[in-house]
Amino acid sequence: MKQIFLFIFVNVKRKKDNMPNSESIYINPLTDFGFKFLFGKHADKEFILSFLNSLINGPSPITDVTFIDKEKKGEAKDDRALIYDLHCELADKTKIIVEMQNRYQSYFDDRAIYYLAADIYSQGEKGDSWNYKLTPVYGVFLMNFDWKDSKDQHLREDICLYNMQSQRIFSDKMRMTFLKIPMMEKDAEECQTTLERWLYLLKNMETMESIPRTFMQDPVFRRLGDVARYGALSDKEKKAYKESLKIYRDNYAIMETERTEGRAEGLAEGLAEGRAEGLAEGLAKGRTEGKLHIARAMLADGMNPDMISKYTGLSLAEISNL
Repeated sequence: MKQIFLFIFVNVKRKKDNMPNSESIYINPLTDFGFKFLFGKHADKEFILSFLNSLINGPSPITDVTFIDKEKKGEAKDDRALIYDLHCELADKTKIIVEMQNRYQSYFDDRAIYYLAADIYSQGEKGDSWNYKLTPVYGVFLMNFDWKDSKDQHLREDICLYNMQSQRIFSDKMRMTFLKIPMMEKDAEECQTTLERWLYLLKNMETMESIPRTFMQDPVFRRLGDVARYGALSDKEKKAYKESLKIYRDNYAIMETERTEGRAEGLAEGLAEGRAEGLAEGLAKGRTEGKLHIARAMLADGMNPDMISKYTGLSLAEISNL
């Protein structure tokens, strides 16, 4: 059975001390150049194969991929600086769409569903004899931002179609897995699986001085330590990487500015609301104190509590406590 997999890599939130550094030993794998150089280079398929196999726990490992040139329709031109695409095909024609996005997007969950649904819909273009038998479509979204729409605060979220009454899987034709890089907080020594090691490297490679010793048991990561070195790039590759790094930094600066302005605006709104709320409470308290003062004077003059309540608006219980 043929299968289509959709992978989206997303990068937005990085700690200040993880900002791109021109003196870094390794290239940043979350730049356009770095991502495609490491995972889309024909000579080093072992990296993409290792990563895919760490995500897809299939009955047998993926042994080969072919990279194909294909652009996703419907993307805005400006998104090219934020979305990096790789399109792969396995020996059995299984398609793998790999994406890395560099920014939070509203309705991100809807976007993920749309991508999967589009691939499912395209399967109907097979002629009159098609019997509606679908190829499963799996989406794995690797995100490096705080997903505001997510209600699940786990590193990994797995979504499927299931029966709400029996709570059993209804269909395996569509599945989504969301991986949140900011929640990958393990140290190198704590990483036990290949997936955890890849997530750690994607998040930290640019600031590392060497591949962690505990990773070096895997020949893939030993090879990665050689290939990903900035000094190993040709002059042409270094130029392309620097241009990609500049775009990455510019986008990061824009997002940091938006985040800072958002915090300042939120603080200003909070202070304004606080002042307004305080003023309202003060006025209400003043009015109440005034009524109580008048009620005390009325009581001193011997007026009936019912009359005092009528003219001040105070309850009889409030008046009896004076």
